[in-house]
Amino acid sequence: MDTDLSYVPRRTIVPRRYPALRWLLLAWALAALAAWFVPWRIAPTILGIGPITIAALADLTPVVPWVLTAVALVAWRLRRPWLAVPVLILAGGLHTLGASAALLAQTPGFNQRIDCRIEGRVAGLVDVAPDRRRFRLVVSRADGVGDDRRADRICGDRLVGGRLRLSDYHRDEARQIIAAGYRYRLLVRLKPLHGHLNPGGFDYRRWLFRHRIIASGYLREPPKALGAASGWAARLDRARGLARSRLDASLREAQALGLPEGARDAAAALWHGLALGDRDELSDAQWETLLASGTNHLLAISGLHVGMIAALVAWLVRAAWGRLAISRGVPAQRVAAFAAVVAAWGYALIAGLSIPTLRAALMLSVLLLGVLMQRRWRLIDLWLLAFVLVLALDPFAPLDMGFWLSFAAVLLILLFVRGRETLRRPLEMLRLQWLLTLGLLPLTWALFDRVAFASLPANLVAVPLVSVLITPLALVGLALAMLGPLPGSAIAWLIGWSGAALFAGLEWLVVLFPTSTRAPPPWPALVLLVLGLVWLMLPRGFPGRWLALVLLLPAMAIGPAGPPPGRFEATVLDVGQGLAVVVRTAGHTLLYDAGPRFGAFDTGEAVVLPAMRALGVARLDRVVVSHDARDHAGGLAAIHAVFPAARVIGVTGPGHGLAAGEGNDCRDGERWQWDGVRFELARAPLGSANNRSCVLRVVDGNGEAGALLLTGDLEAAGEHWLKRHAEVRAGTVLVGHHGSSSSSTSAFIEATGARDALVSAGFLNRWGHPRPNVVARWQRAGATVWRTDRDGALRLADGRVSSARRSAWPFVWRYPISVDDWSVR
Repeated sequence: MDTDLSYVPRRTIVPRRYPALRWLLLAWALAALAAWFVPWRIAPTILGIGPITIAALADLTPVVPWVLTAVALVAWRLRRPWLAVPVLILAGGLHTLGASAALLAQTPGFNQRIDCRIEGRVAGLVDVAPDRRRFRLVVSRADGVGDDRRADRICGDRLVGGRLRLSDYHRDEARQIIAAGYRYRLLVRLKPLHGHLNPGGFDYRRWLFRHRIIASGYLREPPKALGAASGWAARLDRARGLARSRLDASLREAQALGLPEGARDAAAALWHGLALGDRDELSDAQWETLLASGTNHLLAISGLHVGMIAALVAWLVRAAWGRLAISRGVPAQRVAAFAAVVAAWGYALIAGLSIPTLRAALMLSVLLLGVLMQRRWRLIDLWLLAFVLVLALDPFAPLDMGFWLSFAAVLLILLFVRGRETLRRPLEMLRLQWLLTLGLLPLTWALFDRVAFASLPANLVAVPLVSVLITPLALVGLALAMLGPLPGSAIAWLIGWSGAALFAGLEWLVVLFPTSTRAPPPWPALVLLVLGLVWLMLPRGFPGRWLALVLLLPAMAIGPAGPPPGRFEATVLDVGQGLAVVVRTAGHTLLYDAGPRFGAFDTGEAVVLPAMRALGVARLDRVVVSHDARDHAGGLAAIHAVFPAARVIGVTGPGHGLAAGEGNDCRDGERWQWDGVRFELARAPLGSANNRSCVLRVVDGNGEAGALLLTGDLEAAGEHWLKRHAEVRAGTVLVGHHGSSSSSTSAFIEATGARDALVSAGFLNRWGHPRPNVVARWQRAGATVWRTDRDGALRLADGRVSSARRSAWPFVWRYPISVDDWSVR
């Protein structure tokens, strides 16, 4: 466990054992986890849980699963295990399925933007950025705007009681204060839930589902405050909001007193993260450094931090209790245990009850309850009980990466380090960190699509620094900041310089031990990797440990398979209103366009690079940019930073991360061949940037039937020139200009002879791309129209197109909410 248990009474030598309870808890937990893999009906032609079953499951929640659990426990007490275990498994599965169905039943089904006038409470801290504010709202009242009956139905029937994710883009002069724990009346424009669907990368739709968000949108007018909300959650949010404002005031005071900007940024990230569990102050560069060094867990308030604070409070109370007059007759260890539990829950509440803090607080509560009752618990039973309690309190917790990392790390310590004085011997600390690095390798590889080789040395330095020095400073600084900006500014200086040194050291280690961007292996190889690592971590003298290396080989050797010689594969990524296409041959990779960048959101970094890692791209040979527009070249800087040796065609520096003299113009008629696949460039000598798009045609051994034509933002004039001066016959064509009415003339469509037309467009984009008349023209010509906004990423291999939506496992968060989602193929 994360705390010193030396004060446990010595007369309770034998831990309590509950083998029957252990197996019951395990059965319930495994059933609850397995239920997440039940297929849901993401399309009319796919089997799975559908609308009728969803309504039935929603009605069962939450009473039926707990009734079944009680029945199972009674059956076990009556020695009827043949009845108890199946009923308990059913209860665990219904716990997950019922909660998921209830959320789906509350989520409004609409496929266009609607306006609603709503009232509700701001839940959690407000994310403030220079160009916007973002917050979550728990709706208490909602009405449609105007005479739209459909908006009245959607706003009124479904939104009340649900959570919305809203953004406020009003400029400073029109902004009103939005604070956590207060009620507001808002006019909002809502849109259905949607997220990019690509190989690898962040699953935004899963994140929305995990946080029980039923719609997103933005404010159409400044908010009107309605006063403080009632309830303990609102009071906690107001307290956390007040604490954050005091931290910000202390940081401003420290900067006014001369704290450099770099140290101020480090202080803001660490102080907010470790004191309040608030990561909004963490910059993209800082987060990338933490990921690349394998220390990203440090900015999540972990069980180690909670246990350390609880142990410190217990030690102080135990030392002081004997000196108090009221201590007579009351054992000091019991009072210290009670104080430790209070401190753990207090810290967990201040941190927003994140999963690691909740897990640590629950384990401490049960463990120290044993101290009060003069009993000891087996720590593995304690871990399992905390695991089940977290699942019971929050059925959506398994969708959070922190859930798996937190419980896996503690399980490794309990299984392989228990009984060792790990905090007192330097060599045991090294062994502990080596064990955690190896043991968590499969999990971090699968979750983050990378292996941080700097993890071991980085954690050896960062864990003691953050846990022993910076975290206590953050909590002491929080208390001082509540007194005023000046006392808190002194702590801001200490945290700032310590944090700046920490990030500088981590950056140096990342340069020294570069991160592997190798894609995680298939699941069977990952399972063998887990077994092999467990075998390696067994005690010395265990027979056949060297054979564990054989189990590691598949994960090292197996990766995403590329196309054979003479063939190519192309993936049109789902980047929203923009374009990015990855084209791979047997030994080369080309990227056509780099995705958009709008404000701080860079799809080159957030979508394209993770997708390339998932596709197994270790080297990028060439980047072809159709034209210099932010929806096509916006992500180029991020791509070029990772693959500086790739030749860039279509834009020249300076700009887009290119230095002066870097980059090359697109030359009409340029050709080359890779691995038996021919690449042809064409560019019309016309005036507009769209019509001067650099067009790429890719032809493999299948000839014209398997060819791919990428047209950028080509419009009617450019299409007319292209079909007269270049070869345009191709089985698959990327529809020009995202399906705009200015492109895809009937003559050009006929000239291509395409069977498949691919459209890269943003979900509910303001231009209405692709236009219905354009889609109709392609369909009349006999082409199947594929759209990234509905189908996700599109893959072309051997002349056949497939969609990420269809190939992805039908998890519940991919269930179609809007009507148009049912169009998936």
